[in-house]
Amino acid sequence: MSRSLLSLFLALVFALPSGASAAEGASPATARLAQAVAEAIRAAPAEAPVAVSLSGGSAELRRAFGTLLASRLAAQQLGPVVLEVPPERAEATAREQGARSLARLRLDLEGGELVARGDVLGTWVNFWSGRTPTRPPKPAAAVAVGVEADAAVLALAAVGTPSTGTPGPGSSQQKRPIRLLGAVFARLETPLAALAAGDLDGDGRDEVAALTAHEVVVFGADGRILARRELEGTAATATTREPFGALAVLVGPPRLAAWSTRYARGEVLVLDRAKGTLRPSGTLEAAPLGTSERGAFVPGQTVFAPEVKLADGRALTVPAPFGAASFAAPRMLFVHADGTASLYARPASAPARLSGLGVGSALGDLDGDGAPELLTTSPQLQPSPEVLRVLSLATDAPMAHEPLWQGALPAGRALNVVTADLDGDKRREVLVGSWKPDGTSELFLLRQGAP
Repeated sequence: MSRSLLSLFLALVFALPSGASAAEGASPATARLAQAVAEAIRAAPAEAPVAVSLSGGSAELRRAFGTLLASRLAAQQLGPVVLEVPPERAEATAREQGARSLARLRLDLEGGELVARGDVLGTWVNFWSGRTPTRPPKPAAAVAVGVEADAAVLALAAVGTPSTGTPGPGSSQQKRPIRLLGAVFARLETPLAALAAGDLDGDGRDEVAALTAHEVVVFGADGRILARRELEGTAATATTREPFGALAVLVGPPRLAAWSTRYARGEVLVLDRAKGTLRPSGTLEAAPLGTSERGAFVPGQTVFAPEVKLADGRALTVPAPFGAASFAAPRMLFVHADGTASLYARPASAPARLSGLGVGSALGDLDGDGAPELLTTSPQLQPSPEVLRVLSLATDAPMAHEPLWQGALPAGRALNVVTADLDGDKRREVLVGSWKPDGTSELFLLRQGAP
């Protein structure tokens, strides 16, 4: 991660007091967890001064959390000191520094939550104990607190992730092991129709765009809304019952192409970040499947017609209508409604037929070897739990091999998957768009985490 992006996220974490809003009315996850842990330590009840020993997580995440926790404990007049020693040395070091209480905590990211677990104990030594230190009966308490993680937590957790690994087969570039950590990125009050990512303002970092039935919303790297716009146009003659559409980032200059099936035409929009607006700059006569690829909706259905116009102007007829398309030149992926997919190694080749894919599928290079992996969700209509799998395309039958990585997603129906470079470091993050049971939708961010 670049130093500038780390500074941005640290500013977001530290500048907001508890009760201030980072995104959608919520304070940063590290601040919320620090407050909850501080209250648990005070209730132990801990006696000042209190020493804190942190383990787990990345070093940057521990430091950020330790700073916030010390601030909360200081506000409670507990005289905190954060120990920079291995966990096995914490108790002896706390005694050496005159602490009367010690909080031993492990910090982890688990299933989209930032979790602190550990205990609080007394370190005071009775004079009559002689050479063998003895603990007082109080404080003595277990601590187990978790809060929903956010994009800032993932940014901190990713610091220190190895940037190179072993060379990929047939590639001069280097492969990285795939270890993804996840957190909620953003929420929408209505179901998601399409999802895209790309650099919309020319700063070298991708923005994330979400399409609903009647609106386009653009998010920054921290999950905050940069701009939103109600779509305009003539109503389509045959609309879909469920929200559906197409969304793509165009280049030269950067623009956003959006088309909901509720309208007869699509719109081309330009992001004005300074003003927080999306300005219309044209209309679309074909659905934007990718940066340059175009298609058409099947009237009244949540699928695209098999006929696709490729970036070079050639026409391609896919074996069947498809609900999702992804392009990583020269490869192309088209996911069909029956859980199968057509994977093209190049436009002129015959497609490989894959099975067992969810409509939430995409191509993206996550290990940095220059070749894309296949990302796919569950083919079941209501999976429990929903799972994201990352599969190698180095073989002719990727679904027959063990995934490079897989992990459970939050409850919901995952329908959209895209990759993005949110911080300009040329490493791809993953965003999954899901419908929630209450009629809302959620964007879940997964990024490489420090081992």
